[in-house]
Parts: sequence; structure tokens; C-alpha cells
Amino acid sequence: MREGEKAKPPTMQFVVLGRLRDGLMEGALLPGQPISIRKFAARFGTSPMPVRDAVSQLVAANALQEMPNRTICVPVLSPRRITELFEVRGLLETRAAREACLRATPAFVEELAALNEEVGTARLRDAETKHQVLRRNRQFHFTLYRGAESEILMPLIESLWLQVGPTLYLTLETSNAAVARAQHNRIVKGMRERDPDMVVDALAHEIRETGETLLRSYATLMKSGPLAFADP
Repeated sequence: MREGEKAKPPTMQFVVLGRLRDGLMEGALLPGQPISIRKFAARFGTSPMPVRDAVSQLVAANALQEMPNRTICVPVLSPRRITELFEVRGLLETRAAREACLRATPAFVEELAALNEEVGTARLRDAETKHQVLRRNRQFHFTLYRGAESEILMPLIESLWLQVGPTLYLTLETSNAAVARAQHNRIVKGMRERDPDMVVDALAHEIRETGETLLRSYATLMKSGPLAFADP
């Protein structure tokens, strides 16, 4: 953009895509949820075309699934896919966390600590507050990873979260929530002490435990009844 030139406002397709991506990564869109172009267009206050274009991009990214009858839904992941996604998460996210620790400024560490406090004090009451907890959790993780200042790692990590994000809703009322809080505290401690090994160990523990929790309880939770959807 040339000097003095005003930035163009984002297109409606860009806005819709961003909201759908956030909804997937933050657990507002849940496994098995159908995606109605018409309903989402009404929710976003736009015509069907931007929603259809955004949905097509997310299908191509494996974040949404087109069924044989041509309906679109949030995928219900198989145990094998959960295992592979969390293994790759562990590799990429710990790499980003190590780099972030090595590069961190005191201001960055305090920003991360403040986000951790917000996650730790959040309370589960209904679908909307559960979505807020997951949103804060994502903010904590992505702030940490952006500290790596890597143009390669961030898009890859985002692509993984687009696929696993909807499943994270299912861990909120399990013992995994307490494990995640404890490991977040260790991450912040490691960042303050400039100890990348502590940061990596804590993050790897959290990711591994979350994946194992999903594998233990996913099938039961998916059969327990309709899930409550929050607006993305």
C-alpha cells in the first residue's frame, strides 16, 4: 500500500471466513454440526455467496466435510485422526513455544501471564461461557506461538486447530481442564525463568493429556445427546 493510501475495508467473504475459522478453533462449532449456508448468511447479515465461498475454502482445508448428500458439516474425527493430529500438534507447537521462550521480552511474558489469569478464573455455566473459556485458551496458546515470530509454523498450527478445535469443547468438564491449567502455569513460570525446556515439557504434557482424554471419552460424549452450539 502506498504512503497516504487508506486501507481497503475487508470483504464480506474475508469477514465470514474469519468468523467461521474462529468458531472452529474456539469450539463454537462442534463435531457433527451441520452448516446451513442460508442460516449462517442470516446470522452474519449477508447474502449466501460469501458464506458459500468461505465454506468451500474450509472444506478444502479439511476443517469442514462435504457429505455424500452434499450437505456440509463439522467432521466427527476418528480415533486415528485424533491421534495423528495431536502428535503433529506436539511437534509443531512445542517448536514454536521453544522459539518464543528464547525470544521473549518481559512485556511479552506479562501479556501471556495476564491471558493465563483470564483462562484460570473463567467459570463454566452454559454454552456461551464454555465458548469464552475455549476462546481464552486459544488466545493463550496462539499468543505463545506468535512469540516465535515464524511465518512457517503459525499457518501450520492454525490448520491443525481448525481440525481439532471443535473437539476441545468435549474436554471442558473432564479432569483435563485441571491438567491444562497446571501446565499453563508451568509455561508461564518457564517463560519468566527463561527455561525453554520447562515450557516445552509443560506444553507437550498438556497436548498429550488432551489427546488422551479425547480418545478415552470421545465416543461416549458424542453419543450422550445433542451438543449446545454457541454463535461463532
